[in-house]
Amino acid sequence: MKKMKRLLCTILAASMLLALAACGTTDGGGNTPSTGTPSTGDPGTSAPAGATVLRGTCTTTPETVDPARGTGENDLLVYVNVYECLVVPNAEDGSPEPQLAESWEPSEDGLSYTFKLRQNVTFDDGTPMTAKDVKYSFDRMMAIGEGFAYILKDVLAETVVVDEYTVEFKLAKTFGPFVSSLTAFRIVNSAVVEANTAADGMYGENGDYGTGYLLTHSAGTGPYVMSSFTVHDTMVMTKNENYWNGGVPEAAPDTVEIQELTEASTTKMLMSNGDLDFVHGHQDSSTIASLTATDGIKVNPLQEAGLNFFMMNIKKAPTDDVHIRKALSYACDYEQMKSILGGAGDANGPVPTNLFGYVDNFEAYAYDLEKAEEEIAASKYANNLADYPIQLDYIEGNGDTGKLVYLLASSLEGLGFKVVINETPWVQFCNNEAEIATSPNVTNAFATASYPEAGSILELKYASWTLGNWNQNEWMQDEKFDSMLTEALGTVDDDARIALYGEMQKYLVEEVVPSIFTCASVIQPIYNSNHFEWGPTHSTMEYNCCYSQFVMK
Repeated sequence: MKKMKRLLCTILAASMLLALAACGTTDGGGNTPSTGTPSTGDPGTSAPAGATVLRGTCTTTPETVDPARGTGENDLLVYVNVYECLVVPNAEDGSPEPQLAESWEPSEDGLSYTFKLRQNVTFDDGTPMTAKDVKYSFDRMMAIGEGFAYILKDVLAETVVVDEYTVEFKLAKTFGPFVSSLTAFRIVNSAVVEANTAADGMYGENGDYGTGYLLTHSAGTGPYVMSSFTVHDTMVMTKNENYWNGGVPEAAPDTVEIQELTEASTTKMLMSNGDLDFVHGHQDSSTIASLTATDGIKVNPLQEAGLNFFMMNIKKAPTDDVHIRKALSYACDYEQMKSILGGAGDANGPVPTNLFGYVDNFEAYAYDLEKAEEEIAASKYANNLADYPIQLDYIEGNGDTGKLVYLLASSLEGLGFKVVINETPWVQFCNNEAEIATSPNVTNAFATASYPEAGSILELKYASWTLGNWNQNEWMQDEKFDSMLTEALGTVDDDARIALYGEMQKYLVEEVVPSIFTCASVIQPIYNSNHFEWGPTHSTMEYNCCYSQFVMK
């Protein structure tokens, strides 16, 4: 397989929120690892005396720690530590490399893939992982139909156990990114989940597929085990003593304790006092400035395979006119917006520049008010622009997003547009987008690829069949684009698929113009260097947040 372009950071499920995730270590303010119970609250499980503890916060804990159901940034903080995949992206170039699998072979027609499994892998209870567990995990994920299941919904026909350590995936149709897509799917202990499945069992009409058990428990092969979990409160992970891959390094934290905190001011205080050691995720500029003013507190910016952008409603006046959409694209001060977001990288089109399948074959937009005026003059609204206000919506409490919105609004008002800005709570934000009558013309958005390939993010944001807020409730419905995407995803040859991805990017940027592609997404993990060192990269999929890689002091 052709090597993929370098991924500089984690591939995550797409999200509209610039979520704040966090994790950390603490000793209550000193320079040595912490011990005992958490200073930020009682999670229900205390670390043993002398244990090193990595402590932190999340703005919200996951609703479940079941890997078949979650896709969010905070979900991934759990999944990458307690579960593993058949393949992971290579840390250098993002190409799939073995994790629980040792090798794989596609059929000549591209309709099946045979995977050989490692024979030394054990779950956290010490039992071996076999092909049965792989089949069970994929059958379960597809039956539940949540999380990342949408990737393979119409692709995976059957998962077959060939022998104890061989599994075959039979596809309903060719799917070029199949192996890469497996980086999103994690393997569970079938025996444990089956033993804790309610009603008629996994395949029973009334069965819960083990979702009740995995709501708060783990059953994986990863370096950590979920010890305690309370939704909207605290989660605790401890070292997996049966970890198959050489054991968890001694220098890694023995216990990870993460508590939900919604108040940014409280997070700042605890971090400054030494009661938190790792604030992870997307941080606003004021938080970064405040926290890094404390001695030993550092920030480590990481570019994601994701984008910040303004999504435009191509069904609502005046952004139903492509000339108006082009005018808005020229009215965006890209460099200033990147500066607001912490020096984020370039994003001149719908695919991040560090993602496999990015092709620079189009003329990107730059800040140019003269060209914006030319496009306005060419539009059907040139003579009555003031009669059609531009409504800009963004999510309440997102300070840096608000700065981007007001910066764009200033340019638009200078061009003669009437601008209405709405800062709305999340639920109202989603409801407003659902109906043309209440939907804005422009909304600030954020998305990351679910697997390390261009097709992921192109499908997520622009395919007609992607409903809900991912496609801003069907703001874009384009038959030509859908046809191009279908062809690309069905193409097994890497070079041919890249060429098709390139055609799609050119079409979106030059002809449809559904979005203003502002900049690449970055996360800015903030950590206490007095308590631990940033360890080596585990995988580009994992935000460098595999806790076994952290070196405690």
